[in-house]
Amino acid sequence: MEGLQLKYEFEFNDGDFWNISRMVTEHAGIELPESKKSLVYSRLVRRLRTLGIMRFSEYYDLVSRKLKGGDDSEFMVLINAVTTNVTHLFREHHHFDHLKEHLAILAETKKRIRIWCCAASIGAEPWSVAMVVHDFKQEYPSVDVQILASDIDSEVLKQADVGMYDVNPEIVKANPYLAKYLQEAESSTENQPLQHKVYQIKNDIRPYVQFKKINLLHNWEGDVGKGFDFVFCRNVIIYFSKKTQKTLFDKMTKVMNIGSFLYLGHSESLLGLSQDFENLRHTTYRKIK
Repeated sequence: MEGLQLKYEFEFNDGDFWNISRMVTEHAGIELPESKKSLVYSRLVRRLRTLGIMRFSEYYDLVSRKLKGGDDSEFMVLINAVTTNVTHLFREHHHFDHLKEHLAILAETKKRIRIWCCAASIGAEPWSVAMVVHDFKQEYPSVDVQILASDIDSEVLKQADVGMYDVNPEIVKANPYLAKYLQEAESSTENQPLQHKVYQIKNDIRPYVQFKKINLLHNWEGDVGKGFDFVFCRNVIIYFSKKTQKTLFDKMTKVMNIGSFLYLGHSESLLGLSQDFENLRHTTYRKIK
């Protein structure tokens, strides 16, 4: 093992990895199996350089001390490093087509519709939902639609609230929603991809979205309320153990209306996790009890 450690610029051994893995699972529910060891090193090494720390054990001690003192700021930096914050607007477009269709159906019998994006990340998902909702409201102005966008990290939610994204202009032109609700921003970023421009969410759709910090591993029911008609829980449970997934959906079903819809990520499934939903199509579920 000592020979293996020589590969690393910063001191990093199996014990360091498992300490970090256990801490992440305990506080965020995210599983980091042994196969993620190289990823953890590569994603965190830049942070160690920034802090002037040469050993992963020192970094673990730093994060642990802060958590024990009630400060989760560095833990959130760690979480953001080892997970992926997706920036794609209208990712998995079929979910938004389904949302558009069923918003109109619900509007025939309901005057208040609630939507929850429970892993909002930097906001691409809730802003995509808000674009669909704003179009819907032009035809059904009397229906009150509210979108709750939550994430474990308050810093990520600040980025989401800004609503600024690098997008290829050709993609903007090809998507009617993006063409209508994005405006070219004056600023640009150093890491902006070639042939991309910086766009910002227009103010028209901002009133629909409320951002809130929520850790899905904790007791969040009182923070979100009840009566959701649509829940986007996409590309988050892949990080959880089966036990944590089951616990999450046991709680989630209690805040959703009968007949409401649940959207999962393309590689996720409710198989073996809940009997409260029926599978309508790939990654789209309806609550039946």
